[in-house]
Amino acid sequence: MADHASASIVINAKPATVMATIADIANYPTWVGQIEQTEIIEVGPDGRPTRARFRVNAVIAKDEFVTDYTWHGDDKVSWSLVEGEMMSAQDGSYTLRDVGDGQTEVTYDLTVELKVKIPGLLRRKIQSGIIDAALKDLKKHVES
Repeated sequence: MADHASASIVINAKPATVMATIADIANYPTWVGQIEQTEIIEVGPDGRPTRARFRVNAVIAKDEFVTDYTWHGDDKVSWSLVEGEMMSAQDGSYTLRDVGDGQTEVTYDLTVELKVKIPGLLRRKIQSGIIDAALKDLKKHVES
């Protein structure tokens, strides 16, 4: 069964700056806590990744997976799992909204289905923790 979680945060930067940081997948290992390695597999005509491989060290296990990306300017990026070791499905997105005064509200939505059996409460807690950490890491990196 797939689990869904969503959270938002306000970042002191314009949407274009925030989205440029999100699009810079090659540098995720330098500022995203759980990501150990990334590889850009394909790049679209806009120079943004359309397929990338990740190696992560998550709370309960290490994982390697590939995702495909769809970019909607500086407003939204969504992705879907192509292949994964621990996951059978992953669909996510960052949606950016200019809230004025040089600030951007970032909403992170994530739906994940694992191949391994983990109790539902623990799965949801881990997923919420991943989203919370990702948003806080993004805010800290962009604002630094």
